[in-house]
Amino acid sequence: MSLMTMNSARAFDRVFEALSRSAGFKSPLEWAGQVAREIEVDANAVVNDPVKGIYTVYEMVPKTYKVERHEDGSILHRLLTEDEVKALNKESDSE
Repeated sequence: MSLMTMNSARAFDRVFEALSRSAGFKSPLEWAGQVAREIEVDANAVVNDPVKGIYTVYEMVPKTYKVERHEDGSILHRLLTEDEVKALNKESDSE
């Protein structure tokens, strides 16, 4: 690795250290852990119901699918509309 690349990598590392400390964390790993926990909380806010066959995938934006099993044995993973997801969220909030 060249000296220029090493210096750039270290500068990048220092940026993360400074950002994490300014946010009140002791280290970048503690900061990353907090971000991961927040993502997990956000993931639980969307509808994921294996019993009903509904799950969410993140492709830059969350996309929620419903697994539909047809009488002929075929399985379809149907992308739900935003209105369907909102209705499912309201349904899960009322339970």
